[in-house]
Amino acid sequence: MFLNLKGLRNIVLLQTSLIFTLSFFCTNIAFSQEDSVNRKPTFQKSLKISDYIQIHGFVDAQCVYNLNRDALNNTNRDFLFMLRRARFEVYGTPTSKIDFRIQADFANSPQLLDAWLRVKICKYFALQIGQIKTPFTMDNYYSPLDLEFVELSQVVVSLAGFNDVSGVKSYVNGFEIGALASGTLFDFKKNGETLPLLRYYAGVFGGSGPNMRKDNLSKDFSARIDFYPYVKNLRLSGSVYIGNYALNPNKNAQRFRYSGGVEYLGRNLTLRSEYLQGKTGVYDESVPVDSVYNINTSGLYAFVGYWFYTTWGKNSSIKQRIRPLFRYDYYVRDMQMPSVLSHYYSFGLDWWPEQHIRLHLDYTLKKNANVKKLNHSIAAKVSVKF
Repeated sequence: MFLNLKGLRNIVLLQTSLIFTLSFFCTNIAFSQEDSVNRKPTFQKSLKISDYIQIHGFVDAQCVYNLNRDALNNTNRDFLFMLRRARFEVYGTPTSKIDFRIQADFANSPQLLDAWLRVKICKYFALQIGQIKTPFTMDNYYSPLDLEFVELSQVVVSLAGFNDVSGVKSYVNGFEIGALASGTLFDFKKNGETLPLLRYYAGVFGGSGPNMRKDNLSKDFSARIDFYPYVKNLRLSGSVYIGNYALNPNKNAQRFRYSGGVEYLGRNLTLRSEYLQGKTGVYDESVPVDSVYNINTSGLYAFVGYWFYTTWGKNSSIKQRIRPLFRYDYYVRDMQMPSVLSHYYSFGLDWWPEQHIRLHLDYTLKKNANVKKLNHSIAAKVSVKF
């Protein structure tokens, strides 16, 4: 008598189950016959949700005083208090090869920021999908808790998708929806430590800002390469952003930007400098509505700071750090109109009295080409993180 395939499958499953059952039973008998005095105790680590999920957040409260003069020497003063940020983040690592992040800001109205999943295939290649930071400029990747000044430099704000020079309101915080590949291509060893030589980031994005779908079928491209020239804490970086946006239902305008910079992040000394330039299509009111006028924007920032570490008292275990800072910030919105260029000189004090509290004070002297007298601003910020 021949068995059909279903019957044969059932027999195989039954035999396999019996083999595993007998193996388990025999193993238990063997261990039970061991001398309990000589047997070493075994401990099994209990897994907790905190091993896979981390919850973080921070709140920024800020006050700003501005004294601004226009080309006609009219003076405008304002003094503002604001809840600048109230961010909540969930970061997860289900496995060593997979991680994800969800971050939202509740300061004004709830806004989703980070929302991505990353698969780490190997050190040479990882794929990140979702709503993420574009890899354009060095500053864009830093958290507000790590940035040195209360405000970003003018050119980063204009070209990296914070308050975009195009005037499109949906470009905020440097986030886009897309896919990003990243990895380390080469390593080198120095003083027994393995250091990266080259890191790359390259992605395709919707090009409409966070929580927005693209208005046309084209996609934007952005990439950054970081080179570490055999010197610990030093990197050279270059990035590019190539894309467009819907100027109106029948016309697209370009958003092309590139940057190059250098950074040193030591335990005490910190410095970074970067040059950015871009071409952005905007409306030209002097010609038909569907025409495009290309604004050539450029700017440079350079800052230096130095950390001092200490404790509250001789017997105190609470550590604090304080850093004086200086930044030069040059910006011209349209290189064809040099009268709109500006030079900002910022002096800052960055103080962490303990690891969860940050106090920040900046003073900025503003020199605009079309304004005879200088402008001033003072910004103070308190950050609390958890």
